[in-house]
Amino acid sequence: MRIALNVLYLIPGVVGGTETYAVSLIRALASLDRENKYVLYVSREAAGLEWPEAPNFRRVVCPVRAVSRPARYAWEQAVLPLQLAQFRPRVVHSLGYVAPLLAPCPSVVTIHDLNIEAMKGMMPEPKRRALAWFVERAARRAARVITLSEFSRQQLASRFRLPADRLAVIPLAPGRLDGATAAMPEAALLRRRYALPDSYVAAMASASPHKNIPRLIDAFGRACPGGREALVLIGRLPPGFDPAAAAARAGAAGRVLALGYVPRQDLGALLSGAALFVMPSLYEGFGLPVLEAQRAGAPLACSTAAALPEVAGEGAVYFDPSSAEAMAEAIRRCLADPALRDDLRRRGGANLQRFSWERAARATRAVYEAAAAGEVAGKRA
Repeated sequence: MRIALNVLYLIPGVVGGTETYAVSLIRALASLDRENKYVLYVSREAAGLEWPEAPNFRRVVCPVRAVSRPARYAWEQAVLPLQLAQFRPRVVHSLGYVAPLLAPCPSVVTIHDLNIEAMKGMMPEPKRRALAWFVERAARRAARVITLSEFSRQQLASRFRLPADRLAVIPLAPGRLDGATAAMPEAALLRRRYALPDSYVAAMASASPHKNIPRLIDAFGRACPGGREALVLIGRLPPGFDPAAAAARAGAAGRVLALGYVPRQDLGALLSGAALFVMPSLYEGFGLPVLEAQRAGAPLACSTAAALPEVAGEGAVYFDPSSAEAMAEAIRRCLADPALRDDLRRRGGANLQRFSWERAARATRAVYEAAAAGEVAGKRA
């Protein structure tokens, strides 16, 4: 069977968990499936990623830059269907919310969440409306829709009135480390590189407001007034946000470190060295940093929002993300109790056993087979 994979949306180092999803799933498919033939359609930015070199995988670099959303949409809707007509796949799988609406074969689309609804007022309205238009039509026209959690499945079924047999829940797993573990820096070197104190609380930052970083800084100031701990923010921050000013307002001046992007081998070490990892999000369709932290052995304090309890399982202390005081109390409780942190590490490790890229690849391949079989059945009918 010929299968087309549409990853035109992918901008390395920018799209976050959806990059981990695409790269990890495609690698797992290449390890698992030696029979079907795959073609990947990628943007210029993603051409240099380490895509599989398996003989049944081929890459087509499209002359479009994903950073220009209008240009990418235009290529995806006008040109990609023509490319698919030449390849003649039985199924096309679009891994990032938007699918070619005129595809000449059954379409599978991964809709990671419904942030287009949750982000009202937090995302520029023209951008949100354009994305919502494409997502809705992709969902309604798809032979199958993949999502990542039961929470997101229920949202999609309700919002787009999709029948149960067209929706598949396929959870993620932590991103592959490859050689990063062997190259992971020593703790002393890491502390010098990032000017880390002996004890710190870690969190993943993002440009998206729903990551709730200002409230996290407020909560940290309440939980650790004048303490030795620092709050370490890994990743991008919202445009125009000043973490130093927010720290000063929270009574934590000089104790909030915004590291920006860090190499993957450093990320694992930073999480591993944290006294606590906090996931403060107001909305997540899955919440991959939860599993990344649990794999690194970091104790976890986690928001109760959306899909996060479904993913973190019994491996977290939970709090209401809309309350800075509730978040602060969870941080205080964890930092004050070494036995609790040890228990969270143990339960986090046990929780990880529920997630695997091999299982995700097998389930995804089964979705392709079901979509292709539906096409055959429709023709016979």
